[in-house]
Amino acid sequence: MTVKDVLLHHLEYTFEKEAWQPSLAMALEGLTAKQAAWKPAPERHSIWQIVRHVAHWKQATLGAWDGTRPLFSPESGDTDYYREAERTDWRDVSGDEAAWWRDCDALHSVSSRITARTEALDAETLLEPFPGEDMPAVLRLLRLATHDIYHAGQIRYLRALQGIGGGTR
Repeated sequence: MTVKDVLLHHLEYTFEKEAWQPSLAMALEGLTAKQAAWKPAPERHSIWQIVRHVAHWKQATLGAWDGTRPLFSPESGDTDYYREAERTDWRDVSGDEAAWWRDCDALHSVSSRITARTEALDAETLLEPFPGEDMPAVLRLLRLATHDIYHAGQIRYLRALQGIGGGTR
């Protein structure tokens, strides 16, 4: 098994498929817009906000990968972009079922693009530094996938607080 194989497995089983924990996509199954917009308290995040947050940073990762924008670090020199990325994260959400599913589709789309991009790389390239960072691309992408599973757990907890079962196959 190669480093690339491990990374692709991790991307697949944190976003799409169940390993010993349900994936992010599974945690979202069957939710309505009303359920996704619910918050346990005004200062807390909703499932819908989490979906937008994950998609937001996955899109930022693709931008960094393309060399068009730095990723998370204000030390990267583009502090205006970093501030804008931070400002647009965690916005309030509302809308109908169509708006909810557009955001879910956007998350699936960006996740698929990251997986396809990873599949196209050779193992050596994954060991090279991620654009604008000191860490190898494989570590950046493993962290991105781990971010999915972290938020999958939050979503399952928010479902439980609402008395909504599911989120697993």
